[in-house]
Amino acid sequence: MADPSLSSFPSYNAGSTHNTALPAGPPAQMVLLDWFFPGFSMFASAVQKYLHIDLNLYIPMLLFIGMLVVCWNYASQYLWDQVEAYFMSVVDIRTDDEIYNILMAWVATQRFSQGARRFVVNTSLSSRSWFLWRWDDEDEDDEYELDGSGEKRKKKALSYTPSFGSHYFWYRGRLLLFRRTANREQNSFMLVSEREEISISCFGRNPWVLKELLLEAREKYIEKDEHKTQIYRGTTKSMSADPSWQRCMSRASRPFSTVILNEDTKRELISDVTDYLNPITQRWYANRGIPYRRGYLLHGPPGTGKSSLSLALAGFFKMRIYIVSLSSVNATEEVLGNLFAELPRRCVVLLEDIDSAGLTHTRETNDTSKPSSSGSDSDDMEPGQVTRGNGDTNNPNTSFRLSLSGLLNILDGVASQEGRILIMTTNHIEKLDKALIRPGRVDMVVEFGLADDYMTSSIFKNIFAYLEGDDGPEAERYLKLDPEAREAAKEKRAKDRAAHDARIEKLAQVFTTKIPAHEFSPAELQGHLMKNKRDPQRAIDTAEEFIEKTRKDHKEKQLKEAEEKRKAEEKKVEDEKKKAEEEKKTAEEEAKKKVEEEIKKKVEEEIQKKFGEEIRKKVEAEMEKEKEKKAEDEAKKSEKESTKPKDDAESESGTKTDTSSDAS
Repeated sequence: MADPSLSSFPSYNAGSTHNTALPAGPPAQMVLLDWFFPGFSMFASAVQKYLHIDLNLYIPMLLFIGMLVVCWNYASQYLWDQVEAYFMSVVDIRTDDEIYNILMAWVATQRFSQGARRFVVNTSLSSRSWFLWRWDDEDEDDEYELDGSGEKRKKKALSYTPSFGSHYFWYRGRLLLFRRTANREQNSFMLVSEREEISISCFGRNPWVLKELLLEAREKYIEKDEHKTQIYRGTTKSMSADPSWQRCMSRASRPFSTVILNEDTKRELISDVTDYLNPITQRWYANRGIPYRRGYLLHGPPGTGKSSLSLALAGFFKMRIYIVSLSSVNATEEVLGNLFAELPRRCVVLLEDIDSAGLTHTRETNDTSKPSSSGSDSDDMEPGQVTRGNGDTNNPNTSFRLSLSGLLNILDGVASQEGRILIMTTNHIEKLDKALIRPGRVDMVVEFGLADDYMTSSIFKNIFAYLEGDDGPEAERYLKLDPEAREAAKEKRAKDRAAHDARIEKLAQVFTTKIPAHEFSPAELQGHLMKNKRDPQRAIDTAEEFIEKTRKDHKEKQLKEAEEKRKAEEKKVEDEKKKAEEEKKTAEEEAKKKVEEEIKKKVEEEIQKKFGEEIRKKVEAEMEKEKEKKAEDEAKKSEKESTKPKDDAESESGTKTDTSSDAS
């Protein structure tokens, strides 16, 4: 049966008069269209049947329109490339640089980004890749929501950036194009977000508007971090062994007044750093050929505020702080050298707990009789030393790739960076090698001790006294009042603060009298006060409990340390005993072996002494026999030689007789 859908098309045998003709088929153009667009012939027959529209009449027009669309796509792309190459200015943004975060933070605040119908939402604008510079600070414009108790609870703000594609926007009266694409030609192991490419372009051959945009974005980025301290840590990039500095967090700058330290020491430290950062001082160093570097050593018991001072110092002078971990397995001489080479000229480098890295007394515990070559920065250590710990190069547990020599060359060698401030912290200064803390590498030593009366009082007042920023939302409520009410509220608030501070001053004196001096660390006192931060009187009332509990903890800690020390000593004695037994056993075996050798030697001597005479006589007899035999052989030989001429003469005479007879 013939297909009814094909009844409307002319058949191939239309001119035939026979009734037994072959079934009609679609024309060649319909076959071609079915090949490109499967089912087109059925669709055309349905349209003709129900709508009475013959699509065959429009096929050439549709093909012509399709060709125009294809040609326009190629032509428009070519024309746009030419326009972009000759009539536009373009800036490409590196996604592995901090400029990515700077620009994306600016884009997220623009109107075209917030109104985009296709966008990307982020809680962190730098979460695109783990190895990039981070911006995980607490934004002031984060949103708030009410919890079950009715109090405001901070929640992470959302940032919206345009999705992949081209986005037009106006900036300073100029039309700009923000383009965000995904490069699929890069390494397949990278995430899609890591392969993105970002660019901004404008019409015109002068790129001044793009530079102005980037400068504005950087200013806003820096303004956001103006009152914060950026903390960087050394790491390696994804799928690469190249070391780089990673921005791990941004913390609010700590006021230097909150650092619990002797006031004279704080003033001396600030004055020393201020003088070092002065440009005149830098020229003074350069004129005299002195390396422009400064080092500080902070030492004292744990919890005395060494790391807090480093953070406060960086925030006070508005410098970034770079943390280096020497105990990491990746802390090789090559990696640390590359990291220190990438340091900016004005920064703080922090080496925390330098004694825990194992670089302790590696010079003194080795061969101290070796002469050192003068005139070099490495004259304080052994050039071949490549170990951490006690200098035992045969111990595999202490063998690492970073040596004291390598560290010292990194800190102040010929290729070391200048202009930075080096801060080292330690709990045990007596464990450090003298080469590491000699003058020139450590210019100032700051000692942190346990809390005295002044420090105890300062910690108490720092916890309970009014400080700037404690008002929070109340300050905004005062701003909404009329001027007169605002002034009255301001005066009342000042009086309340003065009364509160006077009360806290008296309570601080009471608290100081209850706390013994030079027994507790500032961290322990602060921990106790933080438990009662809303009730200073309760902090005073529970001071005795705190003292008793802390002393008990100290005692338990001392007992634990003593127990560990006792076990270590017992193990050491056991090891020494075992070693002595092994040495004794070895000595006994050697003595036994020596006795056996002596007995064997004596036996051989006795045997030789007993049988030596007989052997000698036997040997002499044999030698005499050989001598006689030799004499007999010589006699026989001489006799034989004497008889030989006579025989020759007889033979000659016989020959002559025979000859004469033959002649006759």
